Amino acid sequence: MLSPWPKDLEAIRRSGWLFVAWGALLVLLGVALLAWPGATGTVLVTLVGAFTAASGIVLVVNAVKMRSFTARLWTVPLVFGVLLTLLGVIAVFFPDAVGAVFLIFAAIFTLLAGVNDIVGAIAILPLVSWWWLRLLRGLLLIGVSIFVLLSDLSGLVVVGTFLGLWVLVLGAVTLACGAFALARV
Repeated sequence: MLSPWPKDLEAIRRSGWLFVAWGALLVLLGVALLAWPGATGTVLVTLVGAFTAASGIVLVVNAVKMRSFTARLWTVPLVFGVLLTLLGVIAVFFPDAVGAVFLIFAAIFTLLAGVNDIVGAIAILPLVSWWWLRLLRGLLLIGVSIFVLLSDLSGLVVVGTFLGLWVLVLGAVTLACGAFALARV
């Protein structure tokens, strides 16, 4: 049966760098959000846009690298990565026009990524002992997306602080997933 999630140890090991790259980007974004929690919406949207574009690029590269392991389904993360990259670039170059709408779309994409991580954790359950880290990452992604969707975006100082803390923890968990994938598979 075709699946977009790796089902063998070599595929998991090969995708470990993806989690390390995402984790590093998340940690940088979390630190930036904590350093400037009162930043204007423009700065917040620009930072999240840059992260979104970088995440999209990482996802596109990984999709291309994983195409031999996932049959035709490698195009699913490829399309998702291209959309993330485009959304991020638009946010970076037109932050004022995008504003809260961008954050809502980013939250929806984050929610979908969280569901994807939970399904991915279930797929790797029989293969690795650290599957629970991927599950935790999925739950954190869903949680941060719900937080953004339910937040009053006019109080960006509070949103920026909580989002910064959440993203920092998410980055640490993502780095741990990558480290385990690279070291113990």
